[in-house]
Amino acid sequence: MYVVITGASRGIGKALAYKFAEHGYDLVLTCEKNVDLLNTIKNEIESKFNRNVIIIKGLLSENDLPSDIYILINNAGKCDYSLIQDISYNKFKDIIYSNLDYTFLTTKLISQRMINDKQGVIVNISSMWGILGSSMEAVYSMTKGGINAFTKSLAKEFKDSNVDVIAFALGAVDTEMNNHLSKEERMEFIKTLDDGRMLTCDEVAESIYNIVLTKKYNSGDVIELNNGLT
Repeated sequence: MYVVITGASRGIGKALAYKFAEHGYDLVLTCEKNVDLLNTIKNEIESKFNRNVIIIKGLLSENDLPSDIYILINNAGKCDYSLIQDISYNKFKDIIYSNLDYTFLTTKLISQRMINDKQGVIVNISSMWGILGSSMEAVYSMTKGGINAFTKSLAKEFKDSNVDVIAFALGAVDTEMNNHLSKEERMEFIKTLDDGRMLTCDEVAESIYNIVLTKKYNSGDVIELNNGLT
């Protein structure tokens, strides 16, 4: 069985790749441009876990897909930390494409395969900002709110197809998306979080794996993995 993970060259996507490989799944991993990083992950996983790994740069096509896909994880995405007046239209379109268009196109392609097979789980990586909204991240918050609505809508659309659709609204996770924070800003920020720290990518991957594989969800759920964001 294959798990497809978009945006898998680093951060949460990379952690998810190792977690599912560790538990015996073969992988299709995508990235926008970091093919060298993805090749390193492929070599390490094939060596350590003896799993098959297919890597794809850019958007998936029908010819890229193996026959037995069980899980799709829409993880790829971008963020921009700016006042809305300072975001160019081109930057806006870039974020929309990465967070919404890419998710739509990948889901459209793979969900048809799952419907034909009468099984599958689509996992959308969202954010608490899609629920709460975030100053200086209005476009990112907008896209994640869209992901949440997309998840609920597809769960209804696929309810008779034995294909589940869920989303994980993540809190503060220690990824490169937080690199805009200065050392002082980061220290002040983590003081507001549960246990005074961000979640690690490995913790997020472990939680997602356990919830998905034990089916501790209802299709359409937006599951909050929040650690203090308000």
